[in-house]
Amino acid sequence: MKSLSPREFSSRIKKGTLPSTVFFVGEEGLLMEKALQRIKEGVLGENWELNWTVLEGEKASISQLEEALSTAPFASPKRVVVLREALDFWKTWHKRERERTERALTQHAPHSLLILIHLGELEEKGMEEKILLETLQRSGMAVVSFTGKREALENWVKKRLAKEGLPVQQEVVDWLLDVSQGKMALLERELEKFVLWGKKGEDVQKIPSLWDVPLMVYKGDLRLLSLLEDLMAEKGYLYLFRIISSSLVRLAAVQQTLEEGRESREEAIRRVSRHPNERKALEVGLRRLTPAKTVQLLDRVMEAEISLKSGPLPPAKVLEKLIAQILEV
Repeated sequence: MKSLSPREFSSRIKKGTLPSTVFFVGEEGLLMEKALQRIKEGVLGENWELNWTVLEGEKASISQLEEALSTAPFASPKRVVVLREALDFWKTWHKRERERTERALTQHAPHSLLILIHLGELEEKGMEEKILLETLQRSGMAVVSFTGKREALENWVKKRLAKEGLPVQQEVVDWLLDVSQGKMALLERELEKFVLWGKKGEDVQKIPSLWDVPLMVYKGDLRLLSLLEDLMAEKGYLYLFRIISSSLVRLAAVQQTLEEGRESREEAIRRVSRHPNERKALEVGLRRLTPAKTVQLLDRVMEAEISLKSGPLPPAKVLEKLIAQILEV
């Protein structure tokens, strides 16, 4: 399996020496348009079908993938399948489904172009990514790996800041990339929060990350109330409840795993979260909350989240009371 840089890729296109099946690894939302445009322009030959099938990560089923990879009986053109957030899709299925996916990839490799859009280099990731990479190697797929992730992400952040009317400062860009650990989903969340709070001209290092929220909950940290004031505009307070409920779901999963004795504490926490702040929060949560308390708190947070989503903007005192109730548990 050959991994090509963008420059090598362009050279191979001009020379006509690309393999029949190309597998793109790129940044979510950054290289998608460029990759599709190159194919639409015919750089891979006239036999490629310009009928795109886009599957969305964990929402996609294996049956959908098989169907998308299949060509019509009478058709000779090659189909193009775009699998966004492919690792989320991959992690959703157990071994039996993975073997089925591998068979589908192998069967359709000669006449399908599968574009994997996912943030980061697969070779530098964990076991799940290694399994996916090995599967692709066995299926005969070639890989075109786009490098220069940091530069691409920097450009994306700068454009978003400029669009929102915020000053484009390198220290702001660096901070956003650091707190998101180069993950596009986290970067979008942190950038939205940064824009939402309107922290113009302030020391970005002092802006708390949303990843600090679960730890504040488990510690009963009253600073959570001050964060609430910053998030009142445009229903930004929903971020708080969404992050809290997500962390509680992970905490409940870790507690269940430990009760069943299937993994150690460190293994269970590492499996459900990669972010160091959240791992620290889960450690505190395990010490302070029993499984019953976790479920009780999760129910309370989800009820609050549902009521806030469906209703108008509540008074600040109502939200403060909700947060105070959460911190009491």
